[in-house]
Amino acid sequence: MLLLYIYLGLQIILASWLIQPFFLLLIHAIGKMTGHRPARASSATPAKDYTFGIIITAHQQTDFLPPIVDSLLKQTYTRFNVYIVADDCDISQLNFSDPRIKVLAPPSALHDKVASLHYGLHYLTDKDEVLVIFDPDNLAHPDFLRTLNMWYNMGYEAVQGNLQSKNKEGVYAKLDSLGVLMGNFVEREARSMLGLSVNIWGCGVSVKKEVYQKIIYDAKSRTGGFDKHMQTELARNVDRIGYAREAIVYDEKVEDGYNFERQRIRWIAAYFKFLGEAFRLLLTGIRKWDFNLIYFSYNLIRLPWFLLLLFTCIIAATDWLIYPLLTHIWLVILAFFFLSFVSITAMREEGRSASRGLLFIPLLFYHQIRALFRIRAGSRSMLKTGHSKIVYIDDILRPTAPRRQPVEPLSQPRL
Repeated sequence: MLLLYIYLGLQIILASWLIQPFFLLLIHAIGKMTGHRPARASSATPAKDYTFGIIITAHQQTDFLPPIVDSLLKQTYTRFNVYIVADDCDISQLNFSDPRIKVLAPPSALHDKVASLHYGLHYLTDKDEVLVIFDPDNLAHPDFLRTLNMWYNMGYEAVQGNLQSKNKEGVYAKLDSLGVLMGNFVEREARSMLGLSVNIWGCGVSVKKEVYQKIIYDAKSRTGGFDKHMQTELARNVDRIGYAREAIVYDEKVEDGYNFERQRIRWIAAYFKFLGEAFRLLLTGIRKWDFNLIYFSYNLIRLPWFLLLLFTCIIAATDWLIYPLLTHIWLVILAFFFLSFVSITAMREEGRSASRGLLFIPLLFYHQIRALFRIRAGSRSMLKTGHSKIVYIDDILRPTAPRRQPVEPLSQPRL
């Protein structure tokens, strides 16, 4: 009988994860009708102008550095310094005339993103108050730093930017974009509307320097997934991790099956490596009766979507042999999940392109399952994802002409 209760309890947890996007969509719709929206930067004149120390971690490739530096030099906010950590790179062609751009070449190869971040952090000056982390293939919208400055004036100590797809053509780029759309809504926008901490990406994230310096990385973080450890530490040490939807960061999506699979191997391996930290954070939240920490860790524990769906199908088939009514309930839950998934990818303008990738969902599952059986490779080393398309910020903004997104004044959030 005890095993039966455990089995039913497991099903309730799985069902709660699957039905969550539907309820978040419902809350989002109610919020729009009532005028309540996710926290946004105030349009009021900031009380303080923060100086941002931007670290770009390059590894064995420098082709993408001129475009991201170009996007930073076109910022509408000018109080920043850029520290390019060129790990195991030929820097002979990296010549930037602006004194805010500094190229750092470690004396010996690091082959480690965490070590590159620490190396760059060592060169930040006392004037650099907020650390911003970028990958070399990222691009920043011209208003990225101006928006972040407003968020830090609202009292936040850690803010995640809005990651958007830099390239959306091709089957794998569309599939990758689907994940970005789903993640941005479920893990960031909806939580921001509820006044809760959001998940971070490994790029486009900003943290007050003194907060970041408290984070201690272990050996696990040095083989990929440093952002998993970083976000649990941030959730523990700041009141709320904010989501600045207006602070747009463009990220290159993979365009072939080989890199798509390597990326998934790295992500799945990172999930299992840091699962213990998620459970410890949950216990901390329960001990403190902190709903923000409980909800945050509850979502960190959630299985990757494809694994969640795979387990659900297995359990639904098993339930047919035990109690068929449960199988029918699972079919309803799955229908709600897929309806939510399609709605989330379609309700954003960028989703009109990405949603075409829905036809290739079976291909997504194929590569995810292959990656699952190869996660030991991702646990042992940091698998690098290859990129090939060099794009400048003007290439992205030109079709719609560069313009400032409206910044809506809202009441200050409780921090």
